Formats: sequence, structure tokens, C-alpha cells
Amino acid sequence: MLRLKTTITALALLASSSLASAEEITLWVRTSSGAVLQGLADKYNASHSDKVNVTQITAEQMVPKLGAAIAGSAAPDGAVLDLIYLPTFAAADGLEDISDFVKGLPYSSAMSPSHIRLATYDGKIYGVPALPDASIIAYNTDLFTKAGLDPNKAPASLEEIATDAKKIAALGNETYGFYFVANSGSWLIYDFLPHLWAANADVLSDDGRSATVDTPALRETIAAYRDMWKAGAIHPTSRSGNGNNAVEAFASGKVGILMTGSYIVNLLTSKYPDVKFAVAPIPGPKGGASSFAGGDTLSLIKGISEEKKKVALDFVNFYMQPEQQVYITQESGMPSRTDLAAEAYAKFDPRNLVAYDILAKARTPYTFSSDELFVSRTGPFLNLIQGTIFGDDVDGTIAKTQADFTRILERTNPN
Repeated sequence: MLRLKTTITALALLASSSLASAEEITLWVRTSSGAVLQGLADKYNASHSDKVNVTQITAEQMVPKLGAAIAGSAAPDGAVLDLIYLPTFAAADGLEDISDFVKGLPYSSAMSPSHIRLATYDGKIYGVPALPDASIIAYNTDLFTKAGLDPNKAPASLEEIATDAKKIAALGNETYGFYFVANSGSWLIYDFLPHLWAANADVLSDDGRSATVDTPALRETIAAYRDMWKAGAIHPTSRSGNGNNAVEAFASGKVGILMTGSYIVNLLTSKYPDVKFAVAPIPGPKGGASSFAGGDTLSLIKGISEEKKKVALDFVNFYMQPEQQVYITQESGMPSRTDLAAEAYAKFDPRNLVAYDILAKARTPYTFSSDELFVSRTGPFLNLIQGTIFGDDVDGTIAKTQADFTRILERTNPN
């Protein structure tokens, strides 16, 4: 009996010690990504004594709320952020350096290059991809056929897109050749800038500190868009509509080519199964291909304890494993690792692979002032698109955008 009591006591002490050593971490995530991250946390928590607690923050409030929390020493242990904000938080010394962890992963070379680039500041890495996505074009194969175009041949240049769009618009009956969301800076960096990247151009220098707006590629891209607009080939609500308007217009069968994102494949097949479509990378004015690498990056907040850091990085390694990558693909549309693409997409529409294959060539603006440059409703990038494509003074608008970019960058670049 004494031996039994001793054994029970020892087991109780062991269990107590185990429970005491269990760690809990808190991750803030955008509501748009909340369901997937919560699902991953549930899977992790079910098989680990350590726990990951997910707190969902409204997307528009994430950046100011996290900034205030860091400043007030009340930040979470980690955050899953829109990758475009990583340079800002890293430059402000708000994130934990995880360079050694990232470089030591056996699949480090298989993570989205743009996510790693945006997470890198001053030679150190501050984040890893969580839920990536990419921008592409979708085109209606029925309309291509009716317009005498080859439905099996995607436009290989923006010049081809313009030519095809005008032929589709010529079908009449309120049919339009092209749709892009021109009223949102967030959308425009997603589906307009890839034209420039495909031509090895950009509106910013590689380090994000200088404006490089006026390039031949920009002028060629604008010329193609102006040509389509003047020809009546662009759907009229492009100028003032939003992403929902774009999907609805394309799903109606009245739009030939749509600037969109990787999510479109699963969305159309599930909600609009009668739409016959194909997808392709976004081309440059005369060729090439690129994409906007969007989505989320997981970062740890500077000052996290070593114990909590270990749990957070273990969670990263957990969701990077094949089973979880398949789950991410099912729920979000795109896995975090390129080397698992075939496995992750095995059960899904193979058209998803088009978006995923281009992710290796995708880019994201590296900037410390994303909102002011690109997102603001009165910002210079939105004014550039509205002024050059729908306005009359192309040269003046480009010059003003270059000056406005430079002024903002000089004020916001870190020392």
C-alpha cells in the first residue's frame, strides 16, 4: 500500500510539473484570416501541452492597434500581419529576429520569396509566410471563342489583353472585354503593379527608399489601359466599383478578362459553376509575367520570452507540415510552401497551380509608408491611376506622382 501511495504521489507530482511547464502564447490575426488560423491553433492545441490562443482583430484596426500595444508594452506574443507592413514594424524595432530559425529550416528555400523579402530588414529576418495569395488574370473561355480568339491561349502581354478586350467588347449586348478595380489602392497594387514587375520595372527602388515612377513600362501600361477605356472595352463600374462588383460582373458572363486573385478559382467553381474560365499570370506590356505576393506573415513581437518563443516557432513548424499545408489550401486557397504544391493541390482544381507557380516571381512593394503611398483614398498612387487612365494630363499626373512619392518617402524613411 505504501509503495502504491508513493507511486501515485510521484505521478501526481510529475503531472503537476508537466502542467506547470506548459506555455500559452497569444497570436493576433486579421479577421479575414481568423478562421484558418483558429483551425490551425485547434489542431496544434489538440496534440500539444503548450497552447496557441488566437485573438481576431478587425483588419483595418490591426496595424494601429498592434502599434499602440507595442508602444504600451501590452502586445501579444506574435501577430499574423499583412506582409506589406513587415518593413515598418521591423524598422521600428518591434519584431523579434528569427533569422537562425528560418535559415535552419529544411524547407527554407521553399517559402514565398516575397514574404521573406518583406520580412527582412537590415539583414535580419522577422517573419515567415502564413497564408499567402497571388494575383492573376481570369478569362471567360466562352467569350474568347465567340470573339474568334483561342480559348486555350492566354494573353501573353498587356498589348494582347488590350487587343482581345476590344474584340470581346465588339460582341455588343453590354459585353465588355476587361475589368479591373480602379477605385482602390489596395486592389491596384495587387493587380496593376505586376504589369510593371513583369517588365523588370517598379515605382519604388528595391530598398523602398526612392521613387522610380516614370518608366517606359509604366507609360506602356497606362497607354494600354487608356486605349481600352477610350474604346469602351473596360466595364464602366471598373472606375468606381469594388472587388465584389468585379466578381459579379465576371460571373455574369459579360466580362472577358478580369484582374483578380488566386481565390477566384475556388470561388467561381463553388458559387458560379456555369462560368467557363481559365486563369493565367499577369503579363507585362510586351511580355513576361509577374504577380503580387499578398497574404499574411507570422511574426513574433520583440521581447518575447525564450519559452514562449520556442512554442511559437514550434507552431510555425507544425503548420508548415504537409497535413496542415493541405488544410490551409482547402480553407485559404494557397499553401505556404512551394515544395508541397502538388500534394496540397492534389484534391483541388488544378487551375490553382497557375497562381501558385507564379508566386516564385511575385513581388510586393517594400516600403515603410504603404498606407500613405498606396492605400490612402487621397494618396498619390490612386491619383496616378485615376488621372492617367481616365484623365487627360498623363505627363502632369506622372510628374506629380513622382514628386508626391518623393516627399512622402523623405519624411517616412527610417534613418
